[in-house]
Amino acid sequence: MAAGRKSRENRNQEFLDHKKKKRWVDEKSGNYCFMIYPRSLYITWGQREYWDWKCFKETSDENIEVIKLSHICWLDIRGKFKMSDLSSGGIYEVVYVVKLTKAASGWELPITLKLSLPEGKVQERTLSLLEKPRGQWIELKVGTFQAREGEEGEVCFDLMEHGGHWKNGFLLQGAIIRPGN
Repeated sequence: MAAGRKSRENRNQEFLDHKKKKRWVDEKSGNYCFMIYPRSLYITWGQREYWDWKCFKETSDENIEVIKLSHICWLDIRGKFKMSDLSSGGIYEVVYVVKLTKAASGWELPITLKLSLPEGKVQERTLSLLEKPRGQWIELKVGTFQAREGEEGEVCFDLMEHGGHWKNGFLLQGAIIRPGN
């Protein structure tokens, strides 16, 4: 059963913008879903001296690029997406897909997750990574919103921690925009 589901999902997805994004249709809702990989996100100090860019074999058997934090004191990852590319009427959620290594350190302060919508509405919350499992990919929910027909502008999503102390051991696979509740 899982093999059949996997092959349907593989036919259902399409890489965009030189594998910087991926699009597929959610089987339940029929709405578009998107994965925004790190090369399509704004990452403060995303240069090689602070981050390592790595290839990663995704479940679709495609190689994608992920980014691993070597050391930084100011974490700021930002993404944006056109509302017009989403299925109108759909309720969406934005999540960041991340992993903390077993040796990750410097995460004593909570991170801030922020979602900004075109009409000016902002959702913001803080979250402690100390309580999260190590060594496995996890999802950090940023927020939810509804894509309205004919809506222009962009939804913006941020992950940040500006405490000024050094941190490491954080991997970013990307951000997912998908149907939510």
